[in-house]
Amino acid sequence: MNFKLNTVKATLAAVSMGLLSHTAWAGNITDINVSALPNQQKVIKIRFDRDVTTPSGFTTPTPARIALDFANTGLQLQQPVLQYDDTLLTQISAAENSGRSRVMLSLTKPGEYNTEVKGNEVWIYVKESTGSPSSAPVVQRPAATPAVVNEVRTETVYVERPATTASKANADARMNVDFRKGANNAGIIDVATGSFSGDPKVSRQADRLVFTYKNSPLPTELQRNLDVTDFSTPVRTVSLRRLGNDTQLTLRMQGNWDYRQNISGGKHSIEIIPNTDVASSGLKNNRQSFSGRRISLDFQDVDVRTILQILAKESGMNIVASDSVQGKMTISLKDVPWDQALDLVMQSRNLDKRQQGNIINIAPREELLNKDIATLESQNKIDTLGPLVSRTFQLKYKDVESFRKILRIDDNGNTENNRNTLLSGRGSALIDPETNTLIITDINSVIQKFERLVRELDVPAQQVMVEARIVEATDGFSRELGVRFGGGSTNDNGRLRIGGGSSGALGDFGNSQWGIPNVNLPIASATSALTIIKSYASGALGLELQAMQAENRGKIISSPRVLTQDRRKAVIEAGDDIPYQEATSSGATSITFKKAVLGLTVTPQITPDGNVIMDIEIQKDSPYDCTASGMVTKCIDTKNLVTKAMVEDGGTLILGGIYTETNTNTENKVPLLGDIPVVGNLFKSRVRNQERKELLVFITPRIINSTGSVLRY
Repeated sequence: MNFKLNTVKATLAAVSMGLLSHTAWAGNITDINVSALPNQQKVIKIRFDRDVTTPSGFTTPTPARIALDFANTGLQLQQPVLQYDDTLLTQISAAENSGRSRVMLSLTKPGEYNTEVKGNEVWIYVKESTGSPSSAPVVQRPAATPAVVNEVRTETVYVERPATTASKANADARMNVDFRKGANNAGIIDVATGSFSGDPKVSRQADRLVFTYKNSPLPTELQRNLDVTDFSTPVRTVSLRRLGNDTQLTLRMQGNWDYRQNISGGKHSIEIIPNTDVASSGLKNNRQSFSGRRISLDFQDVDVRTILQILAKESGMNIVASDSVQGKMTISLKDVPWDQALDLVMQSRNLDKRQQGNIINIAPREELLNKDIATLESQNKIDTLGPLVSRTFQLKYKDVESFRKILRIDDNGNTENNRNTLLSGRGSALIDPETNTLIITDINSVIQKFERLVRELDVPAQQVMVEARIVEATDGFSRELGVRFGGGSTNDNGRLRIGGGSSGALGDFGNSQWGIPNVNLPIASATSALTIIKSYASGALGLELQAMQAENRGKIISSPRVLTQDRRKAVIEAGDDIPYQEATSSGATSITFKKAVLGLTVTPQITPDGNVIMDIEIQKDSPYDCTASGMVTKCIDTKNLVTKAMVEDGGTLILGGIYTETNTNTENKVPLLGDIPVVGNLFKSRVRNQERKELLVFITPRIINSTGSVLRY
């Protein structure tokens, strides 16, 4: 009996040691981030420090939750509970127990999920449940068994539904895009091309790179729009969308960049590399980084050429030393990179190097400097005496006259000051406005410079549609509008509800005062002041203005719309020319005309992050009859607004504060009887009317995408 008991104890001890050793090697959850995808889909990114674990989980419809269990995983989170104000996801809670961790997703409605491992992260795609079968591991728990956040049940059984062969084939045939940061601040975009074969069509512009995958349609739910600005690479946004029967990948960049791509095995890898010019890098600290294989050297009074020979063998590089490299030195280095050892040897002997591929030329610094000067002088003689090259650039989008100022060309075709022009001393430029052509005659290096310049500048400019609604409303309408769009409902998180219903659900017409659906709308600030309305609330604003006219609380005076290019002024106006007499210096009078118009002047500027900065001038003139110097003439009631503001694409800027007050006193009386003193007051009535109106201006800019819009299916 004692033998059996000891055997059982030994077995349990071995099992415990095995579990402890396994737990010791488990990874930890270090961070949880949430991103929004199209069609109200969310992706929860769970980051591990090592040993990424794919979770098993289950869903509960009441309450709507998703539980994800990570076996042999610890928690190292600064905040285990995260709250969200979202239409689907409300809370993420994380807890650890018995060597595993559970991440609980609290939802507003029943949901479903899919998991995917990407690098050191597990991505959980969550969306509203459609009732269709899913390939994700799902178990419906009874409603009587509530999910407990701080408890991890070890007895729960998980059932995984195996994906069918057809679903796996469809998943493999789908396209997807992923972004990561590479070495030297490079941005790497990995595209799973799915069923696409061949090479995509590439279109490069100044600030973007567009890849078109022909005859490879993308499902609408897989369209992506990623903002990767925080990675500090040249890439700002990554957009994958369907365009007819094709799929288009658009990369928006900033700064100077170049790219290279590789297509193999159903994967298209694109690397965006930042280019650093000499001017921007000259002010930086010239601190070298060494990454060669580590070596140890210990020599006393040995020839420098011998040390260079040893470094060549250790590094595998070809080192060629000049005959001027002489002398001896004592060196003792332990476990240092070979390139750092070479740098120390050159500094101690006043040497320098020039590297081409895997060949390093080493010579005294002054000798190499003289060679560089001789090379530059010979190149200067070639530029001075060599033949000139002519090149014709026919511009597609830019006006060739814009290059006149860049090249400092006068009306006779001569350059004014060569010191401030891109041309060399022998170069010349001609402009042909008839064919929109630029003709450059110069040395070959300048011609190459112009090729890059024209490629970067001759790109289509973006266009902006600016709509202005000028509204004359009764006093108090703007205040009510501000409350309605500024948090006048029970929601205090900067969201509003339009309509009288209490649910705030889209499509619930309930007790809506004007037949407008009750919908939460995001705004810039939860106040009663009129400021800026977000883009997806602008449609509801239009319904508000229609309801205002239906209730005779105001009217839309005008709604001018104008389309213009980025940084180009646009003017639209309508009105009359009012004549008036003006005295001249000779004493005679002349007729002069003054404009009385309703007009909009706007100059939009598109920012790199997709917002619009507008210089706005709105003028509303109203002519009326008046008396001046005993003569009946025309006067002009002027209302003018000049401002500059930044609004997001599709958002609405609301401007107000111009009031018009009208006071009228009306007396009604019975003839004769109303004129009797004292008693006549019984036969008359007086009405005093005070009306105050406010002029409101609603301005909505919309960026017109020149590459086409996304087709919806």
